[in-house]
Amino acid sequence: MKTNILVQYEGGGYDGCIWEWNFFYIDKDGNFENIFASGVGGIGDAEIAKELVETGHNSFTSQIYVYSLDSAADLDELAKETNSVLVAGIVKWFNNYNVPGVQPYAICSECGEHIEDHDEIALENWHGCGGIMSTADALLCRECRNIGSCSYCGEYYGDDREWIWTVDKIESEYDLPKGIAERIDENWGPLCECCCDTLLKEELGRAIKRTQQK
Repeated sequence: MKTNILVQYEGGGYDGCIWEWNFFYIDKDGNFENIFASGVGGIGDAEIAKELVETGHNSFTSQIYVYSLDSAADLDELAKETNSVLVAGIVKWFNNYNVPGVQPYAICSECGEHIEDHDEIALENWHGCGGIMSTADALLCRECRNIGSCSYCGEYYGDDREWIWTVDKIESEYDLPKGIAERIDENWGPLCECCCDTLLKEELGRAIKRTQQK
């Protein structure tokens, strides 16, 4: 039997014939590790897992993908073609399993960086993906997530650069005392329109209070 492989197969099987992707791992010594198994299609037994890998089907499914964790091409395929939420889950499982030299990765959809640490993965805009599965519109490294987010509220806007309120944009939209736009941008930028408006009101309120106290 092949070893050091990650196997993705159609498991599940609930009321209404709902299925979902399940996973198991065969380590370098041929040991079976159940990563996720669900429903009647889930595999929790080494012999059944071996049969599925060798024949490509069982009584529940013929949908199976076998990734060699020794193959750079297979690791890339896993990261690029598999549901982003599932990829993040696989990265986390291998982080915890901690096999030297064996670590699938995610790929940041903004910069293309390989992300091997689950804590550095950010998933944006979760939504349903048919049946009981979920996916996300973007899988990001923390750096790209931060760059594309309002630094005050944390909302992610990605490459929609219209949301960024710079000093020039603030000053073009508001008649402000000198220095207020610069102070807001230096302390909080980049900002979305809503947070920019909130901070401007707070800063103007403080400026008025200082004037009244003189």
